[in-house]
Amino acid sequence: MDFIEHHWESALDHLVKTGEFRLTDYPCSTDEEARVLTVLRDLEVCGFLEGPTDGELVWRAGPKATMLINLSEERLEPIRE
Repeated sequence: MDFIEHHWESALDHLVKTGEFRLTDYPCSTDEEARVLTVLRDLEVCGFLEGPTDGELVWRAGPKATMLINLSEERLEPIRE
């Protein structure tokens, strides 16, 4: 699995688990952060994510993820502060 596939899968896994996530939830080095952000922006463009708003670096499920993934409130774990 290459870098992009790994982080697409990781982002979707975080959505299934928590419904939202921060970049700090990823085990990546600071050297990789720019590449991870590019992957997350690609997920936004595809409708899987809604990007950070109000200066908050939290990504949430976009319309496509909401439609395709079971994101029921009972299953989601709260995001770590």
